[in-house]
Amino acid sequence: MKTIIVPTDFSKCANNAMMYALEMAQRIDAKIVAIYVVYPSEGVDNNVYDAFWIDDYIKQRNKSMASWAKRFIKSPHLQNIPVETECRVGFPASSIVQAAEDMKADMIVMGTTGATGLKGVLLGSVAGNVITGSKIPVMVVPPKAVFRNHARFVLATDFRMHLSPATQQVLKSTLNVQHTGLDVVHVFTKPNAEPNKRDEEVLSKKLSSIPHNFHYLHSTHIAQAISDFVESTNANGVVAVAHEHSLLHKLFADSISRKLAHHTNVPLLVLHDSEKG
Repeated sequence: MKTIIVPTDFSKCANNAMMYALEMAQRIDAKIVAIYVVYPSEGVDNNVYDAFWIDDYIKQRNKSMASWAKRFIKSPHLQNIPVETECRVGFPASSIVQAAEDMKADMIVMGTTGATGLKGVLLGSVAGNVITGSKIPVMVVPPKAVFRNHARFVLATDFRMHLSPATQQVLKSTLNVQHTGLDVVHVFTKPNAEPNKRDEEVLSKKLSSIPHNFHYLHSTHIAQAISDFVESTNANGVVAVAHEHSLLHKLFADSISRKLAHHTNVPLLVLHDSEKG
């Protein structure tokens, strides 16, 4: 990985995501591009005259971004990380996705929620829309998540993965950075269902050199089963693949998201099928 995009709205959750991204960047010699998105109406008081000052407002925001970024590289081990800042005018989710495409970024790292707080759901609307619109991996970081050198990630899978080589490399880099392997978890909704060795072989080939173990659970409540597994194994992160009618959708169904929002402190790495886009 060479470039990590970190969106910010200066909230505590965004601050924590920035720290997490810096720890990753330091270990893989990547650069950080922090982005703040200015709403088209931001800084304008519904006054035609005020609209002429939008350029000045953006300049002020750029200065604020530069000052904000400097706060995070005071630690000696983070001082050599290249950090760039940028402000864009537009709507947050689409602007973030477009910025990642323009910069050919490898990953987006962002907070689960912004300045408005959780509001009873795990993902804020911006984070959710970035995940939906992005073609590159997105890591969403909860407010209390802590980067760990030796971590364990859980891959929640339905065995349907079509990852591009670039996405596979991001997954490997992310796991290598934290010296971790994968606990691959599949939930059977039928009580007598048994593992398919062919499925294991195909997925193992895709995971290549990533150390991994397979785990099988039986439950009619897929999201609950995954959540319980993450909690019981003290996992430090979750990996999911976004595709139509995927486990990711089930995992964050409204009935479960409230529980996860209040009980999980682990990041979620969302990968995207190469078939998308």
